[in-house]
Amino acid sequence: MQLAMAAVVPYSPDQLRVVKQIGVDHVVYYDMATMPVEYDDLRRVVRDLARLGLSISVVECGPPIDRIVFGKDGREEQIKRFELAIENMGRLGIGVLCYTFMPPVMADAMVVRTSYAAPARGGALTTAFRKDELTDATVPHRETPIPVEAMWDHLEYFLRRIIPVAEAAGVKLAMHPDDPPLSPICRLQRIMSSVADFDRLLALSPSPANGITFCQGCFLEMGADLPTIARRYQGRINHVHFRDVAGIVGDFVETFPDDGPTNFIPVFEALRDTGCASPIRIDHVPRLALEGGLNDGYGFLGHVFATGYLKGLLESVFGKPALERWRGIEPARQAEAYFDRARAGMTGNSIDEG
Repeated sequence: MQLAMAAVVPYSPDQLRVVKQIGVDHVVYYDMATMPVEYDDLRRVVRDLARLGLSISVVECGPPIDRIVFGKDGREEQIKRFELAIENMGRLGIGVLCYTFMPPVMADAMVVRTSYAAPARGGALTTAFRKDELTDATVPHRETPIPVEAMWDHLEYFLRRIIPVAEAAGVKLAMHPDDPPLSPICRLQRIMSSVADFDRLLALSPSPANGITFCQGCFLEMGADLPTIARRYQGRINHVHFRDVAGIVGDFVETFPDDGPTNFIPVFEALRDTGCASPIRIDHVPRLALEGGLNDGYGFLGHVFATGYLKGLLESVFGKPALERWRGIEPARQAEAYFDRARAGMTGNSIDEG
């Protein structure tokens, strides 16, 4: 599988160097506000990352989708922006677009939590969700709710337009589950909240471009068995999010990956056995003491820790990629070879602001 990191947007040169230093070669462009859609803008981001030896494997969220979800005037313009984004991603070798179909009435696409300061190990801050604590103020909005079947009609219309463009561009779509997988929330329906919903999504088109984001945390919230899900959606898992939760869909807390109730070895064995080589990234993590500000699940230090943990899990199942480059090098030359490689990997020291 292709390990990537997402907690680096907006880009910080120091953070990007750390990404490379901990052995990650790919990043996820993850910015809920927008993405660079025009070719020259997206190419500039790709070029700047390449100077540090990094590449973009996934774009998450994409252009605005609110009028598509609700079927409002302006839907055609938003679809055309999606088409342009996908075409330019394909031209630049970015292979996956992760998106959601949650009603986008919040800055984070309606990912809902009722606490962002729940206590985790050692006093770290994490997020939690309790359905009983939901109020209208949790998700303030002025949208008129629309029926579930209307949302499915809007999704089907969107995919009929987008999938041929994605196929032509060599880009795969990866639908992310509703988080939490509950419907309705604050009067707004959600249609990606169960395994049956994902079965229906994939039945809309057999194209490999019509795939899913295997968000392990969300499927755990659904009560699903993760190895079973990995096998059920073989060939359609285009992106993976790694996260553990404790609890049930109406009452759960996000944990450190080594501190939760899930044994992930069988999950990755199932992904290995089904030939999954998709990009994977750390999802939400608790916020560590050295990081100030509000907890949003994307603290950089927490992601560095969780990425190291994930690397260990992946190598225990898929093997250690670094072994191959040592093959045939005599022990007496290993130190020299190591320093040669380290020097060759120093591809840049700054991000181009132009």
